[in-house]
Amino acid sequence: MKSRWFRLERIYQLLILVCLLVFISSRFWNKKPTIDWDITLYYHYLPALFIYDDLKFEHPVEEWGKRHFYMKTDAEGNRFVKMTAGPAILYSPFFFAGHLYASLSDTYEADGFSAPYRLALLAAALAYALAGLYFLIRFLQSFLSPGIASLAAVLIFAGTNMPHYSFVEPMSHIFSFALVSLVLWRFEVYRKKPSIKEVVIMGLAAGFIILIRPTNVIALVFPIFLLIWDKPLKGIQWWIHGGLAALLILIAVSPQLFYWKYMTGHWIIYSYTEEGFFFLSPEIWKGLFSYRKGWFVYSPLLFVSLPGFYFLFKAHRKEAMATVLTLLLAFWVTFSWWCWWYGGSFGARPLIEFLPFMALALGFSLQWILKQKLWLKLPAFLVISFLVVWSIFMNKQYKSTIIHWDSMSKELYWKQFFIDHYVKDHDKYLDPPDYDAALKGEEE
Repeated sequence: MKSRWFRLERIYQLLILVCLLVFISSRFWNKKPTIDWDITLYYHYLPALFIYDDLKFEHPVEEWGKRHFYMKTDAEGNRFVKMTAGPAILYSPFFFAGHLYASLSDTYEADGFSAPYRLALLAAALAYALAGLYFLIRFLQSFLSPGIASLAAVLIFAGTNMPHYSFVEPMSHIFSFALVSLVLWRFEVYRKKPSIKEVVIMGLAAGFIILIRPTNVIALVFPIFLLIWDKPLKGIQWWIHGGLAALLILIAVSPQLFYWKYMTGHWIIYSYTEEGFFFLSPEIWKGLFSYRKGWFVYSPLLFVSLPGFYFLFKAHRKEAMATVLTLLLAFWVTFSWWCWWYGGSFGARPLIEFLPFMALALGFSLQWILKQKLWLKLPAFLVISFLVVWSIFMNKQYKSTIIHWDSMSKELYWKQFFIDHYVKDHDKYLDPPDYDAALKGEEE
């Protein structure tokens, strides 16, 4: 057992070391706005409440406009912010540390936007990403050896769009990834030995998953499916555990309900107003394979996960069914959104929270590869290494806006292949989306 833990810790500690070196050397909190656009909408609860005492934004300071902050208005004239408070709650320990430093400093303004606050949010994203990877490793160990579980988790981080959202843009998805991984790990513990302790952990985590992004409730299909299949509880246990979980979820989401009540007089509202879903015409193919945002296009390592679903099904049929069902529902709902490319973003960012399921399949692909002879194993890992390097390079390209935030085309994608500067006539090859048409479900 000690040797197993040593292998896990060694791989994980190496990842932590590399991430810390990148974080410190990059100093993105001095180079990037960080608190801008959607992040401002997620974050605003903290400075509005604890610095400006103006949650209704009746006296907004100029800085909010610079950060592209805006509010929605309902038919009754009530104003509110469309983003939910989950990320702000998870930012909060880091925000308070940044605010304390800024308040004691003669260099920085304690205004919620200066460098200590930007550093705090970026540190929060990386901390939750690394915690999420630890939870993911523990979950994967229920099905795979510690070494393969660790390798799969490290590869799913390095070989996807996760680095950008861990180091550069502290969006909600990294925080969801951490909580989904936590629920999956503790659920496997719960399956072996149901207990109130695990219900408390999973209930609160599930509540925050929903509070971060309500559509993330889809990630809970996996444990619910297996609970129905396994039936691990008897009689009154179902009511006790289920009732407690429901109560904890309600407690976790209650800050949002109180916010809506305070702002509008209603406990529940649809805060996205005119923005909605087109469930009968989802853009799943574009979401997965288009050059604008395709999940597999900008995280090509995920192709290696695909054979793993076959091996997962052979070894763990019901878990494979739960995984596939969860992913299919995630694809359908995610890409039914009017703006299926999700504005300015790198790859299909709303699917980051579902990467634990791809990591499970990836682990089974790796397990099969490691059992093969050297003549097959060596080229397979050369391909995997190339895909990871390619993905890291694309993360760098996106940071430099060489990969455009919403207008990439097939031509530009391949002209910029492994090129770290703008090619000639870069803008000529852009393919801008029509947001107005998309809002009506008419964008091609």
